[in-house]
Amino acid sequence: MGGKQRESAVALWRSRLAKFRKSNLSVAEFCRQEGLSNPSFYQWRKRLGEGAARSEQVQTPVKTSALVPVKVSSSLFVEIEFPNGIRMRVPAGNPEVLRCVILAGNELSQEAIRC
Repeated sequence: MGGKQRESAVALWRSRLAKFRKSNLSVAEFCRQEGLSNPSFYQWRKRLGEGAARSEQVQTPVKTSALVPVKVSSSLFVEIEFPNGIRMRVPAGNPEVLRCVILAGNELSQEAIRC
């Protein structure tokens, strides 16, 4: 990457990381909204010395015996990205549905490659 391109990429990622810090989103949610890959986000954050985000920091409660309300969500998803860029997000709870989506996505991916 040339000097000006590198400077431009650094400036872009500094801006993205600042936007993330203000967003109150998880890394996964932020990346999904911005169309970024999670690995790229972590790589640039490490490269620019940003350290762990506040959403990933574990804070020790002052009073350990207090009950804390917990919201349990069954919305676990798997996101699959195929080589041609097609992304599929499916519920992870049903292995048969997941298998069918992977097979269908693979067929779509192969068709797009042939075109």
